Amino acid sequence: MFIFVIFHILSSLLFNVVSLSAFDNYGETQKVWQLNNFSEKVEKINNLDLSASSVAVLDSDANFFLFEREANEVRSIASISKVMAALVFMDLDINFEDYYRIQASDRRLGGRDYLFLGEEVKKIDLLALSLIPSDNTAVIALSNSIGLSEDDLVKKMNEKAKELKLYKTYFEDATGLSNNNVSTAKEVAIMTAKAFENELIADLAQRYAYNFETKNGRIKNVNSTNELLVGFKDLEVDGRVISGKTGYNILAGYCLTLKFSNSDGKEFISVVLNSKSIKDRFRDSEKIIAEVAEIYK
Repeated sequence: MFIFVIFHILSSLLFNVVSLSAFDNYGETQKVWQLNNFSEKVEKINNLDLSASSVAVLDSDANFFLFEREANEVRSIASISKVMAALVFMDLDINFEDYYRIQASDRRLGGRDYLFLGEEVKKIDLLALSLIPSDNTAVIALSNSIGLSEDDLVKKMNEKAKELKLYKTYFEDATGLSNNNVSTAKEVAIMTAKAFENELIADLAQRYAYNFETKNGRIKNVNSTNELLVGFKDLEVDGRVISGKTGYNILAGYCLTLKFSNSDGKEFISVVLNSKSIKDRFRDSEKIIAEVAEIYK
């Protein structure tokens, strides 16, 4: 399987087109001299001290990449994979108010367990658990609840990547537990922008706290793995985080994709892949958001 992944990546490099975007002008990096006298400000963001190996910042309104650092490098993306799984679920005919009984076959290790064998949970809560606390079992349970095996879900995720022209993006599992789930910072930004256009995904991905009730009346409270949803930690930033998704495994390092806005409400997507620590992925993102806010003042 590893050989297949390498083949997939090399093939994509050979046949990739210049634009990696699902939209006509996504994926085109604007040069400093094209940014309407922003030269000096943009140079500051280029010189940011960041721990992440790969970074991309997408201006969502103008549809261009404001900043890139090793943004085309193919890297493991861990649980950011769940963003693509959510996009696939949006294409399917799912009644999210229906209940599903958790089965032994749904169980996936990794992270905290919120679901237990035999519990009956609404499908909307399974989607929420996959995006907010990044529950691996919830992704598989939601897929099984509609009669879709994990293999078939992964197939659809890869088909969706091709549909969005994300030629360097490949999935081997639905949760991000596999190190072979790969993409680039630029393609993650495009995937994130597309996902957050969906009202349901956007609504769930912006929540830090979420609570739900099982069919037998058990109330559960969960928190997001995205700590920036409750405010910035290290810097005073003239903007706010709207939504996002974290990811981590040993190969991927600490990853974070965010939708954020400046004080004027202008929206951006930032992606950091392989930050050195859980704190660094938030610190890297804060630095980026602060500099973008300065550029657009």
